[in-house]
Amino acid sequence: MNFEINTIIALISRIQNKANQFIISELKRHGISGLVPVHGDILVALFFHKRVTMQELATLVDRKKSTITTLVEKLIQLGYVQKQKDDNDNRYFIISLTDKGKSLKLPLMEISMDLINGIYQEMPIVERVQLVKKLSKINNNLKKLV
Repeated sequence: MNFEINTIIALISRIQNKANQFIISELKRHGISGLVPVHGDILVALFFHKRVTMQELATLVDRKKSTITTLVEKLIQLGYVQKQKDDNDNRYFIISLTDKGKSLKLPLMEISMDLINGIYQEMPIVERVQLVKKLSKINNNLKKLV
């Protein structure tokens, strides 16, 4: 087997590490502290979905509910999100952005666009689409294994 082909997980890990380093440095540059890159997934989901349950949020960001609970608690401590009992069903909590959380939309979207533009430098749209389709397939295959 070809060694380079079999290093896919290591390559993805290196890409993730570099992307996270970029995000952390950009958050610092924008004066945003206390956040880590995975918080961005939650915040972006809330920018577009406004009010969601913990389970819906876990599905949106493709993480376990227990992981989301810990991350959301940190965002609550930082004042970016709030958690309220669902008016229709007391068994559920609704997660939504605070005004402070909403104020992160512009800088986080700017950081995301800068990262995306950097990643896709000189890569035609056709290749971008193919890459995302193939990585999505790998992600779905891994879901079957865990």
